[in-house]
Amino acid sequence: MSRLDGVFAPFLSLRRILPMLWQSSRYWTLAGTVLMALEILFGLAVLYLLKQLVDVVTMMLGSEPSPSATRTVLWSVALTGGCTLAYLSARSMASLAREAQGLLMAEHIDHEIHVRAVRADLAFYESPRYFDTLQRAREAGNQRPVQVVGNLMMLIKNCVMLAAITGLIVTIDWLLLPVLLVAILPALLVRIRFTRQLYTWQRRRTQMERRAGYLDWLMTSDVNAKELRLNQLGDYLREQYTELRGVIRRERLRITRRRTRVELAVASIATLAFFGALAFLAWQTAEGHNSVGDLVLFLLIFQRAQSMGQELVQQLARLHEDHLFLGLLFEFLDIRPVISQPEHPVPIPEPLREGIRLEGVTFCYPGSDIPVLKEIDLAIRPGQIVALVGANGSGKTSLVKLLCRLYDPVRGRITLDGSDIRDYGLVEYRRLFSVIFQDYAHYAASVRDNIRFGDIRQPAETSRVEEAAVRAGADAFIRELAQGYDTRLTRIFDEGQEISIGQWQKIALARAFMHHSSVIILDEPTSALDPGAEFELFENFRERIDHRAALIISHRLSTVRLADVIYVLDKGVIKETGSHDELIGQQGIYCELFSRQAHHYR
Repeated sequence: MSRLDGVFAPFLSLRRILPMLWQSSRYWTLAGTVLMALEILFGLAVLYLLKQLVDVVTMMLGSEPSPSATRTVLWSVALTGGCTLAYLSARSMASLAREAQGLLMAEHIDHEIHVRAVRADLAFYESPRYFDTLQRAREAGNQRPVQVVGNLMMLIKNCVMLAAITGLIVTIDWLLLPVLLVAILPALLVRIRFTRQLYTWQRRRTQMERRAGYLDWLMTSDVNAKELRLNQLGDYLREQYTELRGVIRRERLRITRRRTRVELAVASIATLAFFGALAFLAWQTAEGHNSVGDLVLFLLIFQRAQSMGQELVQQLARLHEDHLFLGLLFEFLDIRPVISQPEHPVPIPEPLREGIRLEGVTFCYPGSDIPVLKEIDLAIRPGQIVALVGANGSGKTSLVKLLCRLYDPVRGRITLDGSDIRDYGLVEYRRLFSVIFQDYAHYAASVRDNIRFGDIRQPAETSRVEEAAVRAGADAFIRELAQGYDTRLTRIFDEGQEISIGQWQKIALARAFMHHSSVIILDEPTSALDPGAEFELFENFRERIDHRAALIISHRLSTVRLADVIYVLDKGVIKETGSHDELIGQQGIYCELFSRQAHHYR
């Protein structure tokens, strides 16, 4: 980037900000612009009238008093006062318009961040880039775009008024202009330089801020409270947090100290220049080269000019700073999902005839060339119960992510009734599945909402919530809660109630049963259930799922015995396939695992 591009780069941000501002707050944008123009107009009028008033008073000092001269002075004072009131009114109303703009724009930016967040690929969420980019976007703030516009309008206003003041100074003595430049220009360069340094430092320390935030969450959240106390981790984590915050504080203060020293030196030079100019003008007045009115006018407008110059410096620096931080916000808003809707989606077949097949599927996570799944061939036919068995890390959950098209395979393809799943609409295809993951969500909401989230298209008071709870074996304990299905499952908010991890798993099962999908996927669905609840769930499992297709992932091999087909995964490769009896007869991996588990029950 050239120096010229760097100077004008902040103004290029307007190409994206102005459409967003217009979209979020058209009325207040128009009102704010008009009020800003009036503020500039009345402000310039006040300056001009002050000059006229000084000139009139100066003329009266050298002439005999007269009623007409007195009326002229009083009229000038009244007109100046009226313009001052109008200026103050316009400034107040413009401030109101900017605040309204800010609130509406903040809501719009939050909306855009949320849209990108919920549409981003799962791969983005499972990478450090997500946390860094989101952290930076949050640091940029939802107020930055409207700040840019506000600062630009204030910049225009001060530039116009500063130009008018410069014209007034020229009428006194053009030699005073270099003094004005000395008072303004060095401060501007210093502020821009340190703004860039601060931005670079803040971008570099993003991960350090996240680590400090994580340690703070560990020490203050209820999730980790038990282990922290039992293992006496509090002091250790607090020391780590203090060390990180200390590094951040020292680095920030180092930059601030350097900036303070340079700004103090620049301010001292500007002050010396001002008093030097004042001494020169006083000498000129004493020698009779200037009038007393010129000296008074200089004192009035130079302080105003210096104040505006300082505001101008601050606004240009803020504009530069906002541009830098808006780049972080735009970096997040520019995220586009790789897994997207096809241009001409194929309709989902109803009912399914062949089901879903994985054909030679190989998969690596983004950023890695190590396959977690290799040459997978697997089928789930309509109404068929399929089980997936394997050690931790064998690729079972990764296979589920591929089935639901949260990722696409590197090689091979997944088909639905013979057609590649990438040909189907993304939302419509994903609605084929009801899934309970190992790390299922605990929503801080009512029991009813926790279950209804399995099919949010259903109305709030649908009876299907209770039906799903009955199928999951959750209805009995739900009715014993303080407010039944309306009980909030959290203590974060008032009137909440906590439940056990086993009860949470039944809620998650109910959420999976809520949606009348074509395929139910259960990833370790009974890990927190007692043996009795697990037996009840699988005793009449086909009836519970309305004879739909199901994929069950479980380490409890007693659970998978009911499956029509069992696939055994080992290090990303399917090593064995068959029914329970067939796999026992093969005397392979499955038989060995089953024998080890069964040994404890014999």
